[in-house]
Amino acid sequence: MNSKILCSVLLGFSFRFSFCFFFLSSFLLSPSTFAATNTLRTPDIGVDTLLLYRNSNWGKADEVGDDLGRNGLNVQEAEIGFRSDVDPYSRLTMVLTVSPTLSTGTTGLVKEEWKVMPEELFAESSYFSATTIKVGKFKAAFGKHNLLHTHAFPLVDAPLANTLLLGEEGLNDVGLSAAFLLPVSWFSELTLQYLRGAGGDDKDPANPEFHSPSPAAGVGLAHFKNLIDLSDEATFEAGLSWAQGPNSLRTTTSLVGADLTFKWRPAVLGLYRSFILGVEWMQRTRGQPDSADEVGSGANIWLQFQFAERWSALTRTEYFKADGASGDPLVNPAPLANDLFTRQAVALQFRMSEFSFLKIEYDHRHGLAEDVRLTKGLSADENKIMLQADFLIGFHPPHSY
Repeated sequence: MNSKILCSVLLGFSFRFSFCFFFLSSFLLSPSTFAATNTLRTPDIGVDTLLLYRNSNWGKADEVGDDLGRNGLNVQEAEIGFRSDVDPYSRLTMVLTVSPTLSTGTTGLVKEEWKVMPEELFAESSYFSATTIKVGKFKAAFGKHNLLHTHAFPLVDAPLANTLLLGEEGLNDVGLSAAFLLPVSWFSELTLQYLRGAGGDDKDPANPEFHSPSPAAGVGLAHFKNLIDLSDEATFEAGLSWAQGPNSLRTTTSLVGADLTFKWRPAVLGLYRSFILGVEWMQRTRGQPDSADEVGSGANIWLQFQFAERWSALTRTEYFKADGASGDPLVNPAPLANDLFTRQAVALQFRMSEFSFLKIEYDHRHGLAEDVRLTKGLSADENKIMLQADFLIGFHPPHSY
């Protein structure tokens, strides 16, 4: 009798314990509770990979530098992004790039090497009202295109002015940034930044337009952006940029720029029709010792018209001109070519989904540094066809409007 009573008590206790455990587990590990905990403790992770096929009449361009690219099928770049909230006021972002680089070995053959490097690594805080503070390594707020990652470029290559004036990777440096929302009836933002103006090494400087030999030198930058709603279907954006700092020639480099963007998407057929018009201009003035200033300027205008749910047509026209660059390597070790360069491009893009797209593009470029052209026996005009594919897995933050 006693044994039966004992068994009944034990079974009852076991049932109550199981029920309580199930109830508490369901509450503590409910989707909403788990999501809130996961957001703060586990970063969002995403990987974006760009594949590129290129066919250019500058067929041996891999022998004259990365600026001219390489024919054939290649992995253009892969980005691995980590992003997470640190607390209710701040978040941390890290973007690593994996890409091939070309170098000439002792045998004279071109070999491929892979490198992994941080493209961006910064912390942001919105603790102060209407202000965003950023510190770390980030893309500087100079113009419109400089802020874009490679997979977000409207066309395959960056504009000539961005590449020649800001370097292959654009103006990207360690620094401190503060963006202020101004108290007006439209979106108006003033961004002030302080950058090191250095990075990389003497053979491959990260910011060649500055890269002062003094470790205490810095670059000041200001960007003023205004976005106005013209209607429920159209917006207009205007931006002004300025940057200045010491350079490797122990003089000063100054940058100025302006950008305009018009976007239209109808309220009724917004999934099937849209239009974007973008214009950007920039100029760089680099002082040279015992010589006149080197001045380079360029502009581009590009159009994107979405004519179906997944199809878009794009075109871009651009020019670049440099003047006053000294050919003496002791005066200017990395001069611009004193000439006029132009490029026209047309492209067709098919977006399979929000996680992948295909793009085919034709480029015609006129102008190449004379010493490179004569040494390699290349013509002054390039005709190039490219096919690009983009694939994204995991999380990806929304692009800036």
